[in-house]
Amino acid sequence: MVKVALLVLLGCAPGDPGGSPPVAAIPNPLDEGWEVVGRRDGVVVYQRPHAGSPHPEVLAVGILDVPPWVAKNAVDDVVADDGMPYLAEARILKRDERGLVIYNRVSPPLVADRDYAIRFFDQSYTIGGVTIWIARWRTANDEGPPKRSGVVRVPINEGYWRFEPVDGGKRTRASYWVFTDPGGAVPAPLAAVGSTTLLPDVVNGLAARARRPKYRAKMPPVPTRPLPGP
Repeated sequence: MVKVALLVLLGCAPGDPGGSPPVAAIPNPLDEGWEVVGRRDGVVVYQRPHAGSPHPEVLAVGILDVPPWVAKNAVDDVVADDGMPYLAEARILKRDERGLVIYNRVSPPLVADRDYAIRFFDQSYTIGGVTIWIARWRTANDEGPPKRSGVVRVPINEGYWRFEPVDGGKRTRASYWVFTDPGGAVPAPLAAVGSTTLLPDVVNGLAARARRPKYRAKMPPVPTRPLPGP
């Protein structure tokens, strides 16, 4: 039952929707308030309170044995379902200048199905000749389909993947941050345990996906925008 909490599809799309947080606002372990709550399979999991919510933010950090742009290609494959626990349905609803809108339905054990729509967009930037690849998403239920009988609509689902070069760009420091309210009657402490339990599997699932040769076929365009100010 603790596995219900992670309701996030791995992926992103090009574009930058109006009103999205600046890159400088993206959380990382150096920010205040993070507490290490788990270590498994090379992944460190952090947690901290989220203002105004009983549900915490969670962050997982691990090393991938591929260059950052390869990891970004793997995340951009939004129709791939490996690494997404209990994914029952995934559809691209819209493509526009602001990115993608994607609908997901997950079917975890012991509790009702959950669904949500998310807008995916890119916030990658280059600073000092180094590119930081970032895939970000935010809740977009207003752009999704109507609620379905017997399926709980997830009210909040936002997060990001951040890929930074290590070892001269041969490997990647991957950071995966998520803040979600699973909806329904799932207690906040149980949801938090579920998220921290699953995060290492998600990071290592992406690591396995990124090793596929197709993700090395073509490097994405290098972003030219600099790091925005705070």
